[in-house]
Amino acid sequence: MQSDTQTISVDRDWRAVYDFVSRPENLPRWAIHFCRDIRPAGDRWLVHTPAGPFQMKVTTSPSCGVVDFHLSPTPGVELVAASRVIPNGEHAELLFTQFRPPEMTASQFDGQVRALQEELRVLKSVLEGSQEP
Repeated sequence: MQSDTQTISVDRDWRAVYDFVSRPENLPRWAIHFCRDIRPAGDRWLVHTPAGPFQMKVTTSPSCGVVDFHLSPTPGVELVAASRVIPNGEHAELLFTQFRPPEMTASQFDGQVRALQEELRVLKSVLEGSQEP
């Protein structure tokens, strides 16, 4: 399965980056191409995307910097977007890996990759104070 991993340096303590990224309610503030709105739905979240509503579960491990997004666009289908927040001195590195599902065309995936590039720039801007976190 094709994948894409992107990384961005953030001029904030890794714990602040982790805290922000690990809270699903912050997705609309930075995942601007993916998340239009998000609401709690039991032990999951209901994410409104341009492609329609998705169920999402977030798994985290603060000690490892893990924030994984488990997306269910339809019942029985799960896509994972894996992220890691890594300390880098007084700063943080955020790694984000996404996978191309079999039904997605290469062109669609390329668009998704470009969208994530912009979203990571937005995240950096929010976390570094250009916008209020």
